[in-house]
Amino acid sequence: MDNVISQTIAACTQLSSTKTGALIVFERGVTLDEQMRSGTTVNSDVTAELLKNIFYPKAPLHDGAVIVRGSRVAAAGCVMPLTENTHLPSDIGTRHRAGIGMSENSDAVVVIVSEETGTISVAIGGLLKRHLKPETLEKLLINELMPQTEEPGADKPQLHLPRILKKRKEDDEENGAN
Repeated sequence: MDNVISQTIAACTQLSSTKTGALIVFERGVTLDEQMRSGTTVNSDVTAELLKNIFYPKAPLHDGAVIVRGSRVAAAGCVMPLTENTHLPSDIGTRHRAGIGMSENSDAVVVIVSEETGTISVAIGGLLKRHLKPETLEKLLINELMPQTEEPGADKPQLHLPRILKKRKEDDEENGAN
């Protein structure tokens, strides 16, 4: 998984610099067979070059999502469900809405590169974390795709992004009230 993450970071960094849109879905516990059937089977190692080629604007599969199952690109050009959340900022486009929708309908981790701004975002559990630097994206993917189990003597168990964001929001509200 280390290599999958490093290749994804490399691809997203380059796609971001050229403002090339991308939607990369990391399958976890909930299988995404239905979404995979909407695309083209790839079954290949995850490499930065493959991801960049899939999302190249003139490539036939560039408009859909890539689904990563384990350490493999399982399918590309996949259709994702759009979020029905009507409270999103107006600058959130279809690619982001599809990423959020997929994260609402599964436990997938969804990486989004905006073709408008080049910014990198991640959707998990219906929450969107925007404007990520490559280092932050790497930490987030490691936390979500390679969760650490609690070891004896550890201070607290591994927290996943939705819980971290909820805790931050609660802390912010508490600090704002004081």
